[in-house]
Amino acid sequence: KKAVVSTQSTGRYSSVRQECEDIFSSGKLAQCGVDKEPFVAGCVYDECKGQFVPDLPPKCVVAKAYATVCEKGSWERGDDLLVFWDVEGWEGEVGCPTEGERFQPTLDTGCPQPTLEEELRGDYKWRI
Repeated sequence: KKAVVSTQSTGRYSSVRQECEDIFSSGKLAQCGVDKEPFVAGCVYDECKGQFVPDLPPKCVVAKAYATVCEKGSWERGDDLLVFWDVEGWEGEVGCPTEGERFQPTLDTGCPQPTLEEELRGDYKWRI
């Protein structure tokens, strides 16, 4: 018996794959010499399966992993040179939240919320 794949499924896969390829071909992530294909495949899998970390889209989790590998460096084949890539600021280039943005309060209770700085200081005055 043959598996039936709807055109809607293949269309979704194609658009997710393109979106993931675009992430790793953009800005500072594009300059990194680490093999992108395993990360693109992981991005597609996570996006299609709906794997996520709270406050961070699946594609951004995989992009963060790739950026970490790029920052740690890579040995060039046949050389004794360790190459590091500067990928600082990659988040803004691909539409992912920065570390600071990820830790901002996001709960929408309909009531005023303190900023992260106010909450950490402990001096927030509730304004009603």
